[in-house]
Amino acid sequence: MLTYDGWFRLRRAASMFAAVLLLAPFGSGCAPGAKPAANAARAQAAPAVSTGDLMSSQDRTRLEALAAARANGPSDDGYRIGPDDLLDIRIPDVLDGQGAGLLNRPAPGTPGPVAVAAAPAAQGLRVSDRGDITLPFIGQVHAEGLTGTELEAEIARRLVKEGILRQPRVSVQIVEYRSRVVAVIGSVERPGLYPLTRPRATLADMIWAAGGPAKEAGRVVEFAPAADSAPSRAAEAAPASAPIRVDVELLLHAPVDHGQGINARVRPGDVITVSPAGSVLVDGWVQKPGSYPVTRGLTLSGAIAAAGGDMFASDRHHAAVKRTLGPGEERSFTVDLDAVREGRTADVPITDGDVVRVPASTIRVIPWGAYSVIKDLVRVGGSVPLF
Repeated sequence: MLTYDGWFRLRRAASMFAAVLLLAPFGSGCAPGAKPAANAARAQAAPAVSTGDLMSSQDRTRLEALAAARANGPSDDGYRIGPDDLLDIRIPDVLDGQGAGLLNRPAPGTPGPVAVAAAPAAQGLRVSDRGDITLPFIGQVHAEGLTGTELEAEIARRLVKEGILRQPRVSVQIVEYRSRVVAVIGSVERPGLYPLTRPRATLADMIWAAGGPAKEAGRVVEFAPAADSAPSRAAEAAPASAPIRVDVELLLHAPVDHGQGINARVRPGDVITVSPAGSVLVDGWVQKPGSYPVTRGLTLSGAIAAAGGDMFASDRHHAAVKRTLGPGEERSFTVDLDAVREGRTADVPITDGDVVRVPASTIRVIPWGAYSVIKDLVRVGGSVPLF
């Protein structure tokens, strides 16, 4: 005769078995004939990008248009001086007051030539907000927009024009870069402001200049172009303040394309933010559903393994991933975990905010339910399971 505890276990086991039988038709293994049509419709609605792509079609279009506009625009030959830069200007002939380059010029009211007095070199000159510097004998010189070499030539031209030197030797060094810089912030080794001293520098160049992504960095780079960047039609359709989300792995391993593709050239005022790694939600028929931190290089298989692996009743052929690519744009796709394990399909990278769901298999969920019922019923001493 069954005790009260036995009746309770029997009723609970019967309820569980009935629930399994009722829910089995709603699993992912039912209606196999409807799956091809659903998958075909989903494939037609999905953008023409790879499964592991972390960029939205809108962000990719904006970035490619911006990269093409900057690649076709004028190319800088080096850092161009701007307001608040600190310059070190040396003119040895003027400093020494002697040598072959010194030129005598008559002073007003004197019959003979008078030598020009020696003057120290202009060191530590700060460029004004108007882009000018002031030098002895020649006065103001407009330096904004010139490279160091071009400013040397302009100062030499003014010295000859004013009759100071016949063959002046001018040296211009930029001591502090303040005006034409790019901000690289977020999860990089050395965040800060970096001057555009390298001609045709790109997004990847600036990230590597900052030491590359840090250990806690994620897979997404948010790129906010300067306000004076040439807009495209796609950029005009998007909010001007919305940054462009770029896949850091694709960016850092992009081929050398001279600023085209997604590795666009940078301009002064650009802001590059390497986002930190977030979390991924793993749900469904896994051992330990929940939220798990995303690390660089994390894939779908790794996320499921972090959740304890999939259960016996799971459908390994239709693991679903839901991803938010940008405002108003989401992607959902399925991955065959068995094909990934056997090397027939590439594993899918996981990024912050992804939702992974492992569905149940109709073929396996009924045996699993029977096993669970038997395991719950057959116990030794009422507390120790036999299986």
